[in-house]
Amino acid sequence: MLVITRLDAGGSADVTLRLAAGLRRCGCEVFLISGKTVEPACDLAKFAKQNGFHLIFVPALVRQINLLLDSLAFIHLLRWIKRLKPAVLHTNTSKAGFLGRLAGYVARVPRIVHSDHGHIFYGYYSPSLTLFFIVLEKLAAHWCHLILTLTESGRQDYLKARIAPANKFRVSSGGTDLQPFFKVKARPPQIPTANDPLRVIWVGRLVPVKNLPLLLRAVAILQNDNFPSEYWVVGDGNERESSEILARQLRLDKVTFWGFRRDMPQLLAQCDLFVFTSLNEGFGNVIVEAMASGLPVVGPAVGGTPDLITNGVNGILIPSDDAPALVAAIKKLGMNPELRRRMAAENRKKAAFYTIDNYIYRVTNAYFNG
Repeated sequence: MLVITRLDAGGSADVTLRLAAGLRRCGCEVFLISGKTVEPACDLAKFAKQNGFHLIFVPALVRQINLLLDSLAFIHLLRWIKRLKPAVLHTNTSKAGFLGRLAGYVARVPRIVHSDHGHIFYGYYSPSLTLFFIVLEKLAAHWCHLILTLTESGRQDYLKARIAPANKFRVSSGGTDLQPFFKVKARPPQIPTANDPLRVIWVGRLVPVKNLPLLLRAVAILQNDNFPSEYWVVGDGNERESSEILARQLRLDKVTFWGFRRDMPQLLAQCDLFVFTSLNEGFGNVIVEAMASGLPVVGPAVGGTPDLITNGVNGILIPSDDAPALVAAIKKLGMNPELRRRMAAENRKKAAFYTIDNYIYRVTNAYFNG
């Protein structure tokens, strides 16, 4: 049984859906329970039917803290667990992780595993709320047998916060379907010109933690320096309108907002450089997709990103929220096609570790041998 707070479009939902499908292919009977979902990335009922697993919704399971709904969600989860009697309960994301682990503990599930799918220690919440979630995580750690983290950096942060003993953690990393990205042919690296500018792509949810304004401030500097470049912003979210307003205020004429797209392999293949600007990033499926597409990566050394990007080897890491550093990195890679070519080759090679099949292998091994 897999439990997740919601299946709205995003990395945690994508990997959980693919895990459910992969476990079914491995011969497991799989039940995936999700909370309230309003913006799924696909037809969830159709995907579940095509891949042979059971999909159950618990509408009371919501992301926000609500004592009434949280109590109802716990009761529903407990009933489903007692009814289906799973051999393994795998909870995913924070709210489902807390309520699901408690329900599994009460129901005495033989094996309870939790995946965080993120990084709660900075960047998302106020210090007081972060401390509150850390306290909850320490409590919930008593109710499971194993906690899977996305990166070694994430595991170390859990240990520093004294969430649980070291033997309760294992690094599963992440995983996604990378074959469409491996198949695309990347643009040949060359020195950018006015007629053929460096094309930089940013992909993500337009929400505060992704910090798109950092890129827009950097573009303003690059535009003032007449650096031959253009910028694609792919994604949607509650900060899209404010981001477009900021772009107009900064008079950025080389930024295109594409919105949510389903043709990411093709878009990435038309670009030269991938930039992320997050204040925190637990893993970042889009970073791995960019790596598989043969793009060098530039972004802040936050969360688990140093586990993916080795500075100077397959990308450039910069300080958090530092526009001049981002400008310098883009210029350096833009004017050095040979460096971009070497980084691209390194990224395609390194991305192979993060295929969905490898992820499923690591997770199932944790179920039965962890």
